[in-house]
Amino acid sequence: MAISGGRNVIKVDVSQAMSVCHTLYKHLDPKKFEECLAITVKDTGNRAVKKIIKQEVPAVYEVTPSWVGSKVSRAKFSGGGGSVSCIIPIKGERGTLGGIFPAGGGGLRKGRAKDNRRMKKLKRKGSGGVTATILKGKASTLPGALKNQGGNPPFRLPNGAVMTRTKNQPYPIARVVGRAVPQMVDKHFESRIQEPINDYMIKRMDQVVQWKMGL
Repeated sequence: MAISGGRNVIKVDVSQAMSVCHTLYKHLDPKKFEECLAITVKDTGNRAVKKIIKQEVPAVYEVTPSWVGSKVSRAKFSGGGGSVSCIIPIKGERGTLGGIFPAGGGGLRKGRAKDNRRMKKLKRKGSGGVTATILKGKASTLPGALKNQGGNPPFRLPNGAVMTRTKNQPYPIARVVGRAVPQMVDKHFESRIQEPINDYMIKRMDQVVQWKMGL
């Protein structure tokens, strides 16, 4: 089972759950077993993994569970002959500062630039104290030059949106963004969800077999 965010893939080892399922239901008709296993894996990908991601990511990052959940797509399942594969795609849209991530300071006037001369002056002075909270409970001041987002200072509009200029002119301007969910699901995430996913699969498989067998 894998959680995919573009190039980043977190693999979840479910061999323990698969081994238990094969042991418990070794006398089940092979076709019935594969049918039950397919339902179990799909349900695990669409429900359990999404639920765990919605719980784990907001525990580390200053984001809401609903926003995180909106980035988790339906699981893609394939299988047959005793082999199964399940990939849970995660959208890579980065959260905006002053929108998804809380931000403050650095009002509109400190970020206003009408010409290139004033633009250069702003870059020398820095951002005017724009702060953002991306990690849980850790507010930090943004740098005076956002190299990956135009190279210019950020500034905050009265409505809270954090903006920067994409070129060395007053316009155009664009929203400043932080991390995306795939970037938040790091290598440590795998170890945290390993046991809950395996436990869920075993319990769900038992429920599906009883349902299919009319028990």
